[in-house]
Amino acid sequence: MLSCNDRGTLQDELETEAVKGYPRWLIENEHSTEQTSGITFIGRDENNLKTFLLADDVGKIHHLKIKEDTVFFLSPVNYSRAAEKFLDSFPKADFEDIAYDKFSGSVFISIEGNLPDPKRYTGIYKINFENESPYSDAIISFQKLNIQPESLFLKYPDNNTGYEGLAVDSNFFYLGLEGFRKNNLFADSTLILIVGKKDLEIKKLIRTGSFGIHTICGLFSHNDKDIVGIDRNKRQLFRLLFKENLSVKKTFIKDIEVHIPSFPAFSYVASLESVSMDDEENIFLVDDPWKQFFIPSDEILKKLDSAALKNFNQFVPIIYKFKFKSASLSSAGK
Repeated sequence: MLSCNDRGTLQDELETEAVKGYPRWLIENEHSTEQTSGITFIGRDENNLKTFLLADDVGKIHHLKIKEDTVFFLSPVNYSRAAEKFLDSFPKADFEDIAYDKFSGSVFISIEGNLPDPKRYTGIYKINFENESPYSDAIISFQKLNIQPESLFLKYPDNNTGYEGLAVDSNFFYLGLEGFRKNNLFADSTLILIVGKKDLEIKKLIRTGSFGIHTICGLFSHNDKDIVGIDRNKRQLFRLLFKENLSVKKTFIKDIEVHIPSFPAFSYVASLESVSMDDEENIFLVDDPWKQFFIPSDEILKKLDSAALKNFNQFVPIIYKFKFKSASLSSAGK
């Protein structure tokens, strides 16, 4: 458990500012993603455009390319017949977080289990792209990682509740459980499994109750033993630094302000479920529209323009971008 001295100073270690032009609707012309639960930065393409992979919990994957900071290009990634057949065997191709491993060039995705047998389908899968390139628009197959001990890996996931946070550094995978449900409500803590990349053995189980983290719906690795994540239910960004023995050394938490794109005076019920960072230390968060509450009240809707109304009614995701101020992430672990 952390003592008061172990907690970081937000102003020094996790101070961010919103980037002009964000948040934005995650849409290109009439095409948007659907129920986006994962985002990962893979680098720059041949035209020097920042390129991301997006994972939707309806079984779809897209490339997102960003030009001049605010111009979006969305293109679907297609599946081979074998990959389609594999996903068809699931009750639901419930994609959650997606992570690019910059050390191996591999991409991994967390798939959440659903009834009738959620534990059977819960897993972390390697995505095999055509030409072994994450820039390819074709996926050949999905390969499940054999994480051990399986009894521990599968102990906590349940129906529609799995590892919604996934990050990878040079030595470890970090798996963040969405949370624990009680009477259809999430409890005030969750857990992180740290898994060795070489042997796929669980090295550490971290419980988050003492850190004030209630849910984990997205993770990324900034440095070795250094992860940033999103707590959806508390609408907070968090950062954990780990010791050599993989216990937590420091934790930092930052509230996230949300508002409707182009209407900063109006908020809405956000469900931030994915987080990544580009090569300029910008943080990107994507909102997975919670259909029951996503559309604001009529009182707010009548103050919006026709484009915002249409996007809300079509449940278009919203993407956020934040820039770290002068005290950057890289200094916090020193």
